[in-house]
Amino acid sequence: MDKYRSRKVGPVSYQLTGAQERRRNNEAKASEFYERVRKQEQELRDLQSRLGNGEKQYADLQAQKAELDGKMRQLSANMDATNRALADLRTQITGKKQSIERDQGEMEKYQSEVVRLDREIGELMKRRS
Repeated sequence: MDKYRSRKVGPVSYQLTGAQERRRNNEAKASEFYERVRKQEQELRDLQSRLGNGEKQYADLQAQKAELDGKMRQLSANMDATNRALADLRTQITGKKQSIERDQGEMEKYQSEVVRLDREIGELMKRRS
């Protein structure tokens, strides 16, 4: 019976040693995967943080763009209004120049008439004396 027991103990001991070895291997693999998962989770948090920062920066830039677009529309409207005002002023200036030229022509005509009438009055005064 001793012989039988030692045989029984032998395989059990061998099985125990094999199970312990598999357990250690599984624990090592589990630890390795745990570290890999932990690193990946940290990388995920870093990426999520970068994504959050990028989204915030994008939103800020979109707000700035909207503000600048509004300013550009306002400037464009101001430029259009200024161009219309300049065109109107040019038209008014052209009209005034033409009016001045007409008035100068009329003035010269009346001035000539005044000079003629002065001569006529001068001659009439000479005859009267």
